[in-house]
Amino acid sequence: MREIDQRELFYNSFQGFEESLSPYDTERRVEVLTREFLGEKRLRGKYALDVGAGLGFFSKAMRDLGANVLSTDLAPNLVEKIREKVGCAAVCADALSLRSQFGEGTFDIVLSSEAIEHTPDPNAALREMAAVLKPGGYLSLSTPNLLWYPVVRISTLLKARPFEGLENFSTFGSIRTTLSACGLTIIEQRGLHLFPFQFGMHGLSKWTDENLQLLRPLMINLCVLAQKGL
Repeated sequence: MREIDQRELFYNSFQGFEESLSPYDTERRVEVLTREFLGEKRLRGKYALDVGAGLGFFSKAMRDLGANVLSTDLAPNLVEKIREKVGCAAVCADALSLRSQFGEGTFDIVLSSEAIEHTPDPNAALREMAAVLKPGGYLSLSTPNLLWYPVVRISTLLKARPFEGLENFSTFGSIRTTLSACGLTIIEQRGLHLFPFQFGMHGLSKWTDENLQLLRPLMINLCVLAQKGL
């Protein structure tokens, strides 16, 4: 049992969590990770794990598409909110200890959105997610781009964003390398938000997401769909 860094539990006591979220950003990630990457065909009747589920938006979307969802988060208060608001099974779980809690090869689907960066070791979290996937199963993931870390850090230091937790960003390359070593193949990758969604130009932002994917290494959020080998 590892010692939890208290910064990992920032959202457990942050009263303004829901108000701080962008409905546009949340819906874009839900759309890509659940409806576009997975869809009803891959989710219907499958056993899905939502890692770092937060307020349960992705758990609800997967359940609505026919999956049997287990929602997890490190923060007990968020787990309780998911039970109340979404109504699916929800338990406390450490993203760095998934295989010891759930066993290897347990889930058909593992989804995680904007969660691995709040762990001390995002690549270790990816290895744990890969381990609990069944052969042939899918991992649907999003996490912030390391390229944007300096901007985010400066924003935090200037108190422009209310965040005092742990943040470790990734790159497409680091994600690909880690998943490949675990026997997963990336079958889709997508960038979201060429510029901060806080600017409010959501129509233009979505257009760039859909038409300028050649620039995805520059985009703020990295989205990946990977499949585990049989």
